[in-house]
Amino acid sequence: MATFIATMTYELTPATAPDSRKLLRAELVGRRWQDRCEGALMPANTVWIKRAAEPEHTTDDVHEACARDLFAAVAAVAKMGREIAVVRAWVQVSGAGTYGLVPMPRG
Repeated sequence: MATFIATMTYELTPATAPDSRKLLRAELVGRRWQDRCEGALMPANTVWIKRAAEPEHTTDDVHEACARDLFAAVAAVAKMGREIAVVRAWVQVSGAGTYGLVPMPRG
C-alpha cells in the first residue's frame, strides 16, 4: 500500500449560508478529512487527508477520489434541503515528504 497526503481547498458560491458551509466541513470530516493539524484549525475551506492506495494507483487516482469525496459531501448537504454549490476546488496530492501548517511569526 502506498500512502498519500492530499490537501483540498474549495470555494463555495457567495450565496451559500454559513450553516451550509459548516455542514459541508462536518461532512468532509465525517469522511476522514481533517480540519485540524496538530490541534490547530486549518485555513478556511481547507482540509487534508492521509490516504492509502493500492500500489497500482497514482496521484491522479487519489486526486479523483478526493474530488468524489467533495462532491459526495456537497450532495449530502444539498439532500438536507440546503442550497450549496462549489465554484472551484484545488487538490494537491503528494506521495512523500513533509506537511503541516506554516508557523506564524510572533511579535
